[in-house]
Amino acid sequence: MDTRPRPRPRPHNHSQAIAFADDLIALTRGDTVVEAENYMNIEMKKIMEWATNNRLIFNENKSRTMLMSRRRRKEKKEIEIYINNTIIKQENTIKYLGIIFDSKLTFRDHINYIEEKCLKLIFSLFRSAKIT
Repeated sequence: MDTRPRPRPRPHNHSQAIAFADDLIALTRGDTVVEAENYMNIEMKKIMEWATNNRLIFNENKSRTMLMSRRRRKEKKEIEIYINNTIIKQENTIKYLGIIFDSKLTFRDHINYIEEKCLKLIFSLFRSAKIT
């Protein structure tokens, strides 16, 4: 008989928060949209409680939510995430730390944005080279 202690199974962590300067992104996953929505609302309650204890305020008008999935879903695609009893506006794209994320994780919007910035820079350099 094996008497060695067996490791306890770890609880599955569904959520993660990433903070940089004054930006915070909270991520969660679930098997269904409703499950992910419930996990996120639980996490948002914890974040808001922490903020209150540390005398911080999150602006619900600047906060955004996005459902990210590569799967075609037949279930609901609108999610209700709350801050201060207010539903956060849902978007199809979100810019975070200069990167544009889209709901399907294709990064097409980000690539188009970078392409446009590069073209403006090239034309600006072209015009200034012509002058001199």
